[in-house]
Amino acid sequence: MIARLPLAALCAALLVFAACERGQQSVTEEPPVVESPPIAGMYEVTGITTEVTTGSKREISGTVILADNGDKYSASFHLDTVWEGRDGTLPAEVIGKGSGTIEGRMLRGSAETQLVISTIPGIDPAFAYIPRTTTTRLVSKSLTTLAPDGSILILIENSAAAGEIYAPTRTSLQGTRTGAAPIARGGASDVAAPSSKAAE
Repeated sequence: MIARLPLAALCAALLVFAACERGQQSVTEEPPVVESPPIAGMYEVTGITTEVTTGSKREISGTVILADNGDKYSASFHLDTVWEGRDGTLPAEVIGKGSGTIEGRMLRGSAETQLVISTIPGIDPAFAYIPRTTTTRLVSKSLTTLAPDGSILILIENSAAAGEIYAPTRTSLQGTRTGAAPIARGGASDVAAPSSKAAE
């Protein structure tokens, strides 16, 4: 003789069975894959440059363009800052290019940099037809971290190139990817130092 379960007990057993089934499904289901944005692209960044010996700080901001090829990368940058000269604090541009290796979402490399200032105190060197002069040449070591959300963090150590005078500095930049790198006329990403901003 088959024992009959009370209706309430039968319902409870069915609920427990359904819950177990849902639990098994949730364990076996894989989380959705979130793709990280490509490394190559244009990044808008802001940050601070700190003089190592004095602790003096100055703001810096602008654009960094990255291109990648296998486990290598190349970069160009155009940044705005200020320069402490004999005539006081002058607007200045930082232009240059760099290269290095890719380790996952981390880039290690070096860069060559030039500071460009206006020959007219107080006038932005990027302003059209303003005479500009290239001053100090720098060499830099950089470590760049690219987050899955498209944000970027760049840590840079700057020192004087051979024959130059420059107090060592550290620069910290952070920002976000704003789009793909611009395409040059030849069809490749334009990763060269912006020649339009060079000294005239």
